[in-house]
Amino acid sequence: MKRVRNTLVAVTLIALLGVFTFAAGESNIAATTPSYGYLNPNVKSPVIAVAKAVSPAVVRIVVHKTVQTSVNPFFNDPFFKQFFGMGPQQKEQVESLGSGIIFDSKGYVLTNYHVVGTAKEAEITLLDGKKYKGKVLGGDPTNDLAVIKIDAPAGTKFPAAVLGDSNKVEVGQYVIAIGNPFGLDYTVTSGIVSAINREVPKPDGNGYYYNMIQTDAAINPGNSGGPLVDIHGRVIGINTAIISPSQGQGLGFAIPINTAKTLVSRLMKGEGSGYLGVQVRNLTSDLAKNLGLGNITGALVVGVVPNSGAAKAGIRIKDVIVELNGIKITSADKLVSTIHQYAPGDTVSVKIYRDGKYLTLKVVLSSQKVFQLSSSYEADGFKVADLNDAYIAKYSLPSNIKGVVVIDVDPSSPAAMAGLQPGDVIMTVNNRKISSLKDFENVYGKIKKGHTVALTAYSQGMEMLVIFNK
Repeated sequence: MKRVRNTLVAVTLIALLGVFTFAAGESNIAATTPSYGYLNPNVKSPVIAVAKAVSPAVVRIVVHKTVQTSVNPFFNDPFFKQFFGMGPQQKEQVESLGSGIIFDSKGYVLTNYHVVGTAKEAEITLLDGKKYKGKVLGGDPTNDLAVIKIDAPAGTKFPAAVLGDSNKVEVGQYVIAIGNPFGLDYTVTSGIVSAINREVPKPDGNGYYYNMIQTDAAINPGNSGGPLVDIHGRVIGINTAIISPSQGQGLGFAIPINTAKTLVSRLMKGEGSGYLGVQVRNLTSDLAKNLGLGNITGALVVGVVPNSGAAKAGIRIKDVIVELNGIKITSADKLVSTIHQYAPGDTVSVKIYRDGKYLTLKVVLSSQKVFQLSSSYEADGFKVADLNDAYIAKYSLPSNIKGVVVIDVDPSSPAAMAGLQPGDVIMTVNNRKISSLKDFENVYGKIKKGHTVALTAYSQGMEMLVIFNK
């Protein structure tokens, strides 16, 4: 009995020692475990302050657009389009979502042209959820910028962002993007400037964006038109383009804010950019070789609009424009994009290559409105206008041709199916001679619905007969 009692005491002592040892071990572990909650106790990310300061000036933009879509998805197949054309089309209302930045407390918003397109109005939503109607004052599709004026009672003051200086942007500096990607309002992402002065293809394949700021801050659909901001809260760019995840990640692009600054005052007034008055094309290496131009790069002049600034300055066809105000011109798109940064009446220095020599000419830019008609006639699925110098140069038409020029054609219209296309010149309608827009209106307007229309048109160097039912 005494032996059993001693054994129980021994077991109890061992158990107690184990508890004390375990407790001591716990104490040692607790003493050596860092208290992470107390690291950098007074440090906050500077992005927090930037987001709080700039987000009230960021807006959500919704625009309702009318687009043409195929009646049957089969017609969207590239193979079908190649051999059979576009097929029947129908108009459909779609909603476009984007972002914008208020740059003036009176309610002026800067965004991308591709966000608003040709729309006249937009719905604007602020950070606090207030909604307003906005009027699209003007847009520049070449540089993909547009200005909207928020419709609000007189005297209303809106939070406005500070515009920075994109010429001072450096590779490696911190940047913040704010916008509404995929409808997720007021999303904030951050990164660095990955590169500057990038040339980026436009999503629609129609030319390039130039001098773009590249960043690895996440930019997604819906961010378009929103600001790219530096660490001090100054807007240095307007987010515009992305590279799809299938092609690459961490690749976003913004229009330098200085480009916007040169355009914004004109866009607010609904005014256009300066007009040089030339038709140009890219000078490929093969074309340069065939024309005996050697290694020259630039924009090849293939047409000069009579009475334009270019014509008055002495620019001729076959000239190669290599610089404009010291900016190197590497393509036709680069020339157009550069010209759009100047206003009508500005004088620019144009360096050209001609007959083995470089010449510098001073050109006074005009307004393109001078060379375009303010009025046109909307027929059944196509639009016509009076011939003028600009259209003659644009479509390479003979200077002595008479009639009205086709400036737009609905691909699904009977006229398009019959072969009518932009650039054609309509000379007769149902055997009646046409010499002006007024003539066309008088004759075409009297043709009854369902009756046959027979047009004699000059198209690509030859006369053709276009027949369809009205």
